[in-house]
Amino acid sequence: MAPNSATPENPNEFLDIPKWINEDYFRPILEKDVNDFAGIKKFTCIAATQPGDNYTSIMVRVIIDIETKDGSEKNISYILKTVLDTDKGGDLVAGMSLFPKEKEMYQVHISNFIRLYKEAGVDIKLAPKCVHIDETPEGITLVMEDLKQQKFANVDRFKGFDMEHMTMVLRKVAELHAASVVTHEQNGPYDDKYYQSFYNESNRKVFEGMLEIQGVQHKKAMLKWNLPDVEKYINKVVSPKDFFDKGLALNNVDESEFNVLNHGDLWSNNIMFCGDQTLFVDLQVSKWGSPAQDLWYLIISSCSLDIKVKEFDHFIQIYHNRLVECLKLLKYTKHIPTLKQLHIMMIKHGDWAMATANGVLTVVLLPAEKDANIHSMMAPGPEGDAFRLRIFSNPLYEKAMVQLLPFLKNKGLL
Repeated sequence: MAPNSATPENPNEFLDIPKWINEDYFRPILEKDVNDFAGIKKFTCIAATQPGDNYTSIMVRVIIDIETKDGSEKNISYILKTVLDTDKGGDLVAGMSLFPKEKEMYQVHISNFIRLYKEAGVDIKLAPKCVHIDETPEGITLVMEDLKQQKFANVDRFKGFDMEHMTMVLRKVAELHAASVVTHEQNGPYDDKYYQSFYNESNRKVFEGMLEIQGVQHKKAMLKWNLPDVEKYINKVVSPKDFFDKGLALNNVDESEFNVLNHGDLWSNNIMFCGDQTLFVDLQVSKWGSPAQDLWYLIISSCSLDIKVKEFDHFIQIYHNRLVECLKLLKYTKHIPTLKQLHIMMIKHGDWAMATANGVLTVVLLPAEKDANIHSMMAPGPEGDAFRLRIFSNPLYEKAMVQLLPFLKNKGLL
């Protein structure tokens, strides 16, 4: 009997799926990944995400009905991730070393972190299995198991994580961080690319140009926000150069502090759940530095608005408790930061808060539309201006910032 493999609805009909993603490309992958593979009966490609869910790569869900050596059939699916076209934001992405990082994260670091826990007597999974990595002059392609086939799912990015999900994520972040610290202690520093974030001199011109053309619409939208003394907050909006300089300074690592290998892009669509299991996807911007990066990024971008500020200190405690447990489990021999020291780090590295609020939060809360991509953000002219105004006038974004700006001001972070 043929497997029940009705093709799901394509979530993004506007995605131009590369023609090379075909049966010929996947046949050797299947031969390696599926022990009893005999042949392909049906091959289907659709977008893996909705418009606005992914800005830095092409994500494709590949659904395959295969025949096995005993004559039966089964359905299997993968997520393929590859580079954007140069004229659609690929040039900006290329300057961030995103794909080389993710390739190494899957090939080296994640498997090593899992091994450390296994040797300590604990089975911990951190990310999906990567079944194939392909590197050509045009770029890097990764093929991973499709977690949705295992009933994993994302939380609605517009609602954000409730307390239960925040607790699960914070504990999983602590597990990732602890293993990365012990690896650093055992093996020495990570490669130089893990000391770079979104911000580096090679993409300064592109970033500052994008920030410059966003600025007019940003301030225009803020004037209509329901925020008391909004002009005072508008006056605190820094210039594109100063904003980028602050971002660049976030790359600096104080090695006298407690540092970790951050996930780096810790927002709701990069975290998947199934029952009590939590896994990370999208390991493209991992960065060595203060754990404040992941903590600010997660809380600002993805926590439900009703607890984002109210439970802020509690979130840091949840993370700290699990971090201490894991570092002790993995026999870390150096100083483990106290909860007080962790709170101090959050203030010291507080620029991650506004970098996240003015950056990824704008797209996290933007409803899906065909123009939701890097190209539209950077496009000059009336159409680009209209798209940027929609970003900053978005009622969900306004509601979040009306709460966040006074909170960050009171912490001295504006």
